[in-house]
Parts: sequence; structure tokens; C-alpha cells
Amino acid sequence: MSSRQWLSSAVRQCKPQQLPRTFSTTAPVAAFRSLFGKKDNEMYGLLKEGLERGGPLSEAEQRQVMDQQAPRASIQDLRGRDVTEAYARQMPRRWRTGEVYAPRDLGPTEARKFRAGKTASRDVVDMFGFNPVDNYKNFSMISEFMTSMGRIKHSKETGLRPVNQRKMAKAIRRAIGMGLHPSVHKHPEILRRGRHGLPTSAIPTPETTRQNVL
Repeated sequence: MSSRQWLSSAVRQCKPQQLPRTFSTTAPVAAFRSLFGKKDNEMYGLLKEGLERGGPLSEAEQRQVMDQQAPRASIQDLRGRDVTEAYARQMPRRWRTGEVYAPRDLGPTEARKFRAGKTASRDVVDMFGFNPVDNYKNFSMISEFMTSMGRIKHSKETGLRPVNQRKMAKAIRRAIGMGLHPSVHKHPEILRRGRHGLPTSAIPTPETTRQNVL
């Protein structure tokens, strides 16, 4: 393609077209429409001047044309990215790489299943079969379900069922109330074990459960 043909095609692309009438005539909309009209007119005049001159654009003029086209491309990319992120936030199901799905899985019926919240039928307390209230002396267990500032972690973080979450909260309050566990920092025994590189977690067993019962 010769430089004159390229210049003619660029003029046709940059020729200002009549914008459709919008429903809103407020100041923000008018300012938004004027954001592109002025640059298009300048670019169209620059290309038309080069076409009438009969020669290709100089390097400075070509650089000016590319600089004026770059903001429009970046704005369009940002618009497309915003739309993609908006749709992604509304997706009830997070697809993972390698998952196999059928067209029916993309329908509203299957999407409604993933949108509804699911409650866990079993948690770690049910798996190990211990009662948190009876293990209030186990500072390793207590520290796992509370923050370093003495706040009980939410069930979204612990993953416990409502019944076991209440039992764990009762055990934490009992340990703090009896002075067995600090409420403003980690347990000193955990700090000592962490300093010497020793394990700081212990799983309650039925034997330890019977020993902790008063």
C-alpha cells in the first residue's frame, strides 16, 4: 500500500461523523461528547492537509497522529476491561482451569445452585469427635480460633457449624475468664515453642478430653 492510499484511508477513518442524539443533555454528557470531537477534527484537518499537499506526512505529523489515536485506544480498552470485570463479579461460579462443563451448566438453573449459600454438614470438631467446651484448657486449640487481640474468629474463618461455633466461643470465653489464656496477646507457651521451633498445635484426643474435665 502506498503512502497516498494509506493517507486516504486514514482520512476516511478520522472524518468526523454526526453523533446520534442522546437522551441526556446535561453538562457531564456534553463534556464527555466534546472529549473526542475536538481531537477528531484536529486529526481530520491534519490528514486532509497532508492529502491536499500530495505527499506523505512528516515524522512529526505521523507522531502527532499516533499520539492522538493512543488515548482513544486506551479508553476503549479500559471500557472493555470494566465490562469484563463487572460480568466476572456477577458470576456465581468460579471456573477453574481444566474443568469440563456442558452447555446446561451455563444456564440460570445451575447458576442458581452455586449462588445459594451452602452450610457445611461436618467440620473439624465432628471429624475428631471432641467437645470444645471440655477442652478449654487446651491453649493450642483456643489460640487457633481467636485472634491475637482476644476476638473470637467468625465462622467464615473457622469453618465450624453454628452449634460447634457456639461451643468454641463458650470455651474461649471460659479460658479467658479463668485466666488460662491471655486476651491481648498469644499464649506464652506458644511464644516459647515458636522461639525454639517446636510444634504449637495439638489435636485433642478422648484421653486428653477426660483429663481436662473438672
